Amino acid sequence: MRFCFSLLALLSASAAWADTIPVSCKVTEVTMYPDSAAITRTAEFQIPAGKHRLVLQGVPDTVLLETLRFDLTGARQIGTVFRDEYAPPREFNDPRIEEAEARIDEIEQRIQAVKDDARRAGLKGAAAEVSIGFLQQLGENEGLADATPDTLRDIARMISQEAETAGQTALDAEIEARRIERQLQELEDELETGEQALEAIDLESEERLYIAVEVEADEAGNGQIILNYLDEDGSSWSPVYDFKLATGDSPTLTIERGVFLQQETGENWENVTLHLSTLKPIGRVEPLPLYTSHRQIAEPEPVDPLFDESRAGGYGEPVVEPPVIMGAAGMWGVRSDGPGVTYSFAKPMSIASGADLLRLELDVLTEPVKLMARAVPMRNSTAFRIASFTNTSGEELLQSTFAARYVDGELVGAETFKGISAGEEGEIGFGPIEGLQIRRDTLDQSEGGRGLISRSNQQVQQVEIEIENLTGETWPLQLRDRVPYSEQEDLQITWTATPRPSVEDLDKRRGILAWDLEISSGESRKIELETSLSWPEGMELR
Repeated sequence: MRFCFSLLALLSASAAWADTIPVSCKVTEVTMYPDSAAITRTAEFQIPAGKHRLVLQGVPDTVLLETLRFDLTGARQIGTVFRDEYAPPREFNDPRIEEAEARIDEIEQRIQAVKDDARRAGLKGAAAEVSIGFLQQLGENEGLADATPDTLRDIARMISQEAETAGQTALDAEIEARRIERQLQELEDELETGEQALEAIDLESEERLYIAVEVEADEAGNGQIILNYLDEDGSSWSPVYDFKLATGDSPTLTIERGVFLQQETGENWENVTLHLSTLKPIGRVEPLPLYTSHRQIAEPEPVDPLFDESRAGGYGEPVVEPPVIMGAAGMWGVRSDGPGVTYSFAKPMSIASGADLLRLELDVLTEPVKLMARAVPMRNSTAFRIASFTNTSGEELLQSTFAARYVDGELVGAETFKGISAGEEGEIGFGPIEGLQIRRDTLDQSEGGRGLISRSNQQVQQVEIEIENLTGETWPLQLRDRVPYSEQEDLQITWTATPRPSVEDLDKRRGILAWDLEISSGESRKIELETSLSWPEGMELR
């Protein structure tokens, strides 16, 4: 803190501030948006009369500075100084981190002691090997040729005893080295565990902002400062669903709603009041501008024979990059009377920065459904189970990238969910119906001239679709297929179908056909579809 004060003194040498008051502020409330978070920090302080500088400590550098706002009681705010470089060092004393760091230091000291023991054992072994080498050279000394038998006997006995002692010392050193090596491996494993434990605790970033609020108080007293800002650095939440379909005489759909959320603000949130909002304050708040369309005519230019017009893009309105515009009950409750929807949780929440992926449960909705099968023979060989229902919850079922699907308690898969507005009718798929087989064939030309026939200015295609119900129940089935369409008078397209489709241009999509059928157990059906295209000679079909 001494460094902090000395730096602040340099910054405010020309200002008439009585003193600098460090203020520790913590996160107390968070509203998470799909791509950002609005954060509220609160701090209490004592202030004497006069002018002072409140230095707010602990604010991460992920703050969107333009959105910083203060609410001050107990003093008048005069000005604010903030910066994201040359900030004083952050002081942070977490007992858990200190304990983990002390453990790592103790393990490292033990490792060093074991390494010292290993070196001592190595020195003993090396000395024993030197002794053995000396004794071997002594036994081969030519000067012993004139020695008496008694002298030779004494020398041999001495060499034997000393060699045995040196060999035992070398063996003991080798055994000790192996023991130390095993011990060292155990300590290194323990050190790795300790470092992992420290990483699991010390998740917060060291990068912090310098924020100083210049204030004046008429008299000494207590004050409170509330700091609000937007953080756009990786905080997000998204809906998650478990769709559970119960089949039977009166099929129902149970919708278990929850949310996934995570934050990477650089600091852990401990026991904060949490809200989830569907608004997106970092995004567009006004419609894109509409530009005028100026057209003119001119003499045609020569055509480059190497230029393929079909591969070139057309010219339309100018492409302009959009500017970025910045805007500033039980377990949970929901508010939808303003813009967007906000979910508020009654119990305080804790979320670690950059580590926790938290799933919170919202509620359970139940809707009656209508079951049917749907088949797209051009894409799949089986039909799929579809549940249609009306969202009567009064709330929008938000779009989600993960929605698990269950049928009578069995997980059948997971898929994205596009969302359904309140009061809107929607559909949810629940996997393939393996016993409802679909086959689509383009018939061979050899069969009486049927099949795919293509000439220079005509193409005829005959398709047969076969449906076979191998399940033990009757299925209402909607089958979808397509025929080509044209916007050119010279390209003539005709088609026939037996039986005729129930719907043409389904959902206002030209050429999409749909047959509404009912297929009993064991029943087979066929649909024949013939398409004919013709165009003038010399033209090419694309």
